This record gives sequence, C-alpha cells and structure tokens, in this order.
Amino acid sequence: MMVSADSLNLLREMGGQYPEDIKVPFPGTLYNLIGDAKVEDQVKFLVLTLDHIIKLMDGTGHMNSVQWKPKTVEYFLKDLHRQSSELKECVAQYQKPSHKESYEKRIKRHFRTLKRILKKEKYSAHAWEQIRRAVRTHLQRMDIIANNTKSLLKV
Repeated sequence: MMVSADSLNLLREMGGQYPEDIKVPFPGTLYNLIGDAKVEDQVKFLVLTLDHIIKLMDGTGHMNSVQWKPKTVEYFLKDLHRQSSELKECVAQYQKPSHKESYEKRIKRHFRTLKRILKKEKYSAHAWEQIRRAVRTHLQRMDIIANNTKSLLKV
C-alpha cells in the first residue's frame, strides 16, 4: 500500500498552483517519531491521519468560497476512503492496545487546529488553501512512511 500518487495529483488538480506564501502549522516532529515506530503503529497512524483528512476535506457545505472543481474533490475523497479501508484491513489483524497512543491525541489536536483555522476565517478561500497546503504536506510525509512499511506489509 502506498499513499496514492493519485491523491496528490487530485489535490493539485482541484485547486491549481499552491500559493507559496501560506504558512500552516504541521506536526513534523510527530512524523519523525512515527517514522521510527513499529510498523503496526505506523499503519494505525496512516489510517488515523487519512480519516482526519477525509473529515476535514469533506466540508462541501462550507466550500462555496473556494473555486475548486467539485468532481475532483469528490474523486479525491473517494481515493482517500479507498486507501483508508485497505489499511483498515491490516489494522484489523493487530491487537487492540489497552490505552490510546500519544500519537492519536497529538494528531487529533493538530486537525482540531486546522479546523479552527477554517472556522476563524469563516471558511474563506484563503483558509481552504491553507488546509489544502497542509493536506499536501501530510500526504507527502505519509507516502514516505507507507514506502518504508511497504516491504513489511502484504497489501
């Protein structure tokens, strides 16, 4: 399983050129930690992050201000759903931990911050571009993790 190059392409297609002047909070240190974690935790992290991205990007009712192609957004979300369900098949084989992993709380907090950006800026086109930029970075970093675990996963 690789975080699909299709997802990155669709993300670029839906909104065109990424504005370079946008700064977005990103949990880089969390990705560094996950890069050294057990494969099981890496796969769980990928699923968790994909699901957070889906939830964040599935804001069609709030996307009026942004000039993204609706069909492309739909294909993008379908692609993420597909990847998530493929990875969930792997996760189903793992034992359930008795406690929440710290990365679960940290990634949830990060996506809450992204959601706050949207709300604070009243779902403006600029706010959505910030989100698109953050999602691109997530997908790129997730791709690295997925490639590292690929040889150990038989998906």
